[in-house]
Amino acid sequence: MKKNIYDKEFKKLLNKIGDEVQRYSKKYIGHINKLSEIGIALHSKQDINKILEMIIEEAKNITNADAGTLYLVEDDHLKFEILFNDTMGVKLGGTTNKPIKLPPVPIKKDSVSGYVALTGEIVNIEDVYENDEFNFEGPKKYDAKTGYRSKSFLCTPLKNHEDKIIGVLQLINAKDEKTGESIPFSEEYEQIIFSLASQAGITMTKTQLIKDIDNLFKSFVKVMATAIDERTPYNRKHTERVADLTVKIARAINDSEKGKYSDVNFSDDEIEELNMAAWLHDVGKVATPVHVMNKSTKLESINSGIDIIRYRINSFISDLRVKYLEKMIPQKKYKKNREKMEEYLKTIREINKQRRPLTEKQKKILESLNKDTYINSKDEEKSYITRDEYKKLSINRGNLTFEEMKIMKNHVVVTKKLLTKMPFIEKYKNVPEIASTHHEKLNGTGYPEGLTGDEIPMGGKIIAVADFYDALTASDRPYKDRMEDKKALKIMEAAAKRNEIDKELLRILKMNVLK
Repeated sequence: MKKNIYDKEFKKLLNKIGDEVQRYSKKYIGHINKLSEIGIALHSKQDINKILEMIIEEAKNITNADAGTLYLVEDDHLKFEILFNDTMGVKLGGTTNKPIKLPPVPIKKDSVSGYVALTGEIVNIEDVYENDEFNFEGPKKYDAKTGYRSKSFLCTPLKNHEDKIIGVLQLINAKDEKTGESIPFSEEYEQIIFSLASQAGITMTKTQLIKDIDNLFKSFVKVMATAIDERTPYNRKHTERVADLTVKIARAINDSEKGKYSDVNFSDDEIEELNMAAWLHDVGKVATPVHVMNKSTKLESINSGIDIIRYRINSFISDLRVKYLEKMIPQKKYKKNREKMEEYLKTIREINKQRRPLTEKQKKILESLNKDTYINSKDEEKSYITRDEYKKLSINRGNLTFEEMKIMKNHVVVTKKLLTKMPFIEKYKNVPEIASTHHEKLNGTGYPEGLTGDEIPMGGKIIAVADFYDALTASDRPYKDRMEDKKALKIMEAAAKRNEIDKELLRILKMNVLK
């Protein structure tokens, strides 16, 4: 009879041990699986603050800790980055944007976190009030002030891929799953949390490195664009203004609840790509001659200009005066020819700087000027203007000749050539196409490829609107005065009616960006 009782008790004990082993195995396997999941999740994060919060949350979940603090090494101290405490309902730092108003911890051996930062060792303390090895004045003051009871601590270092300590993870008050009381951290958690912290440290370093490289690339792009703009004092802030407007239009599209693009939503990466394309839209101007970019009048160039013509005609007037004084020509002829030359010079001055189209009267005078000649004191027949000067003065609108306009337009072709040579990362892969289509028009009359409608990428259409607006309203152009918004928008509306620019994008610029 006793044997049966012993057998039953033994079986109960075996079953209990089996259940405990099974429970422990499931728990441990669960931890391993969770660490794998966390590892995958960590590597998918790009935001440092989100990574830091994930470390704290998952470490707390695994150990059933009540609170956690994450420090990062900064010079000779540890800076508070994240502070979570469930009992106190506290969440500070990270994505909360709530500052942690606690002084940094010196990296010294007398504090537990400082010790871990110096040695790289894991420290597991059962009760801070019974520990004489470290100075726990900070937690004790916190307890006295808030009524909290700090007890068990588990501290582990965060190391990067070079095994350098970059931070410290500190967990406080492991909780009994049944009673909720604070208990010591089990030793089994030490390596698990160390493993988590190591994964996190490497991920943080990698993420920061990617971010630093990205920032360096962006800075290089801005420096390059600014250097190109600096080639001409008349274009100094153009690229910056266009990039700013481009991003504002894209964000306004995201906020739009009605209209053609209400279902369009740019991701953060797409807005960054668009911003970079805008910064690089004029990079091809690096190959545009400065004398063409800087041309402020029709006659301005390397080998000619208004001063040469002025000198030439004034020389003719001087010759005429000598002839008159030497009585080689009568006064009436002298006066008539002098007035003609002065009118020629006056008309040339007007046309040279004129921004509006030539009048019929100006065209007739220009024709006469081109055909007319003068006999100088050496009995040589001379023209008032050269064929090249006549060609430049005959420009009806603007100040560039057909050849010079071709050179200017070629900057878009050069932009595409340069950008397709650059090894853009995945999120910037469309930059060459977007940047090189900002002079295309919806009706196919743009350049360089004469694309139409949907053949033009959305980003190219947005930059086209931003670039057009800045070209009209800029106050730093040599060939035009700043145009008021009202007049500029009327010109753009006319262009939209001709189907040159996108009507809806113009509406968004007008109603949402310039409001």
